[in-house]
Amino acid sequence: MKKIGMVQSFLRLGLLTLVLIGTSQIVGAQVETELKCSADKFYNLFRHNMMHLTTIFPENFKSIKIVKGDGKSVGSIWQWQYVLPGASSKVMSLREIVKFVDDDNRSITFSVVGGDLMTQYKSFDVTMTVAPKDVGNIEESGSKVKWWIQYEKRTEDVPSPDAYIGLAAHVTKELGHYLLQ
Repeated sequence: MKKIGMVQSFLRLGLLTLVLIGTSQIVGAQVETELKCSADKFYNLFRHNMMHLTTIFPENFKSIKIVKGDGKSVGSIWQWQYVLPGASSKVMSLREIVKFVDDDNRSITFSVVGGDLMTQYKSFDVTMTVAPKDVGNIEESGSKVKWWIQYEKRTEDVPSPDAYIGLAAHVTKELGHYLLQ
């Protein structure tokens, strides 16, 4: 019930959008968070130092490593060992491929290609886009981080990935505070 309440709160605040794409079973969910840290600082952590998430969030990310490529280029593959908050204490794994990178617009898309997540979903893509807030006053400067998750369930009874949306929102908010230190 806690996950449902969190999703309902995001919907009320206008931070979460669910979209049905075409007539297929592909669905999208989005969460957007405003931060006080700079867009470049936030984006660069994911672009160049993603493995630091294990130090910053040891309760969620047990290991993150590159298994193919340099981790930055399209086609690179990452292996994650993680725990979803509120789900269980079970350590899960996933493999994701860097599908798209646009440094000018601070956007990265990852596509999950293996691991526990693929037992429930046929496809699972995550796009992170970070934009500077358009504010003239430097005291109010910061960034907007948008996570877009596009997925297709294997069966109708598979739950929506609410825990992953919650994790993205949690990590974004806490990382924003961390990067201000």
